Amino acid sequence: MGELLALLNAIIWALTGVVTKGVGKNVKPIHIVTTQIWIGLLFLLAIGLVTGQINEVVQVKLRSALYLAGGALVNTAGSLVFWLALSRSTVSKVYPTTQSIFISISVLAGWLFLGDSPKIGVIGGAILIIGGVILLNWQADGVAQNKTSLASTPKRGPRGDYIGIGLGVATSLLWAGGFLSTVVGLQDTPPVVAAIIRNLVPAILFIPLAIAIPSSRVSKVFKGNGIRLILGAVLFVASALSFVVALDNAPPSVVVVLINTAPMWAVVFAMALLKERLNQYALAGAVLSVGGIFVTLVFR
Repeated sequence: MGELLALLNAIIWALTGVVTKGVGKNVKPIHIVTTQIWIGLLFLLAIGLVTGQINEVVQVKLRSALYLAGGALVNTAGSLVFWLALSRSTVSKVYPTTQSIFISISVLAGWLFLGDSPKIGVIGGAILIIGGVILLNWQADGVAQNKTSLASTPKRGPRGDYIGIGLGVATSLLWAGGFLSTVVGLQDTPPVVAAIIRNLVPAILFIPLAIAIPSSRVSKVFKGNGIRLILGAVLFVASALSFVVALDNAPPSVVVVLINTAPMWAVVFAMALLKERLNQYALAGAVLSVGGIFVTLVFR
């Protein structure tokens, strides 16, 4: 079940990017993150109440709570840096850099620090998916923009590209750290409770931010963008749950490979819903990604 949920997570993230792509130019990454975190927290609290797990939030072991909270903060920071990277460079440079390094570091770190020795299928699948991500983004038109609502950015000069790629590398390091921290925190924590903690911590931190920086308030951009922001937040809840449940039921090395097939699904959704054309690079990348999924699942 964990493997299927990891794939579902990738599909949901891809759909989130397509849904939020149409927001106005005045919508910044901080607005998207804030909406996702706060609406996501409300949905997760409701799920906790319905399932009777809300009381378990205060009963989580301190060690697990610290790892989950730390992972949430690092992952949120990584998302903001990722969007900053996209604003400084092109998707075709930032996205494959970020995803490829994220897969590699997470699999390696899981092996070194968590004892999750990757099997031949995981290694082979990672290589194929990394190749697929690069081909899927072999263009600067923003087709495979995932986890972001930013419109395609214009090409920058060499210096901007280097800065953007450097920020992409920083993003992958942050995401890998958040991934490993979440794996450790989940060892003694139910998935729903873990998802609540991962949203609660950044949600609390965004309160003083909104007070100190009025332009970061969602109310400033909600009019005309509300439907897309809310729908994106609902999808964010689904992705948060599928992520922690996948980690709770499958090896981290398998999960990190499968969730990074999101660019392939983004291309499919963009073609079906946004009528974007699928070029030869995207087609080849999709084939490689599908091959990576097959190798990972069959030879894991």
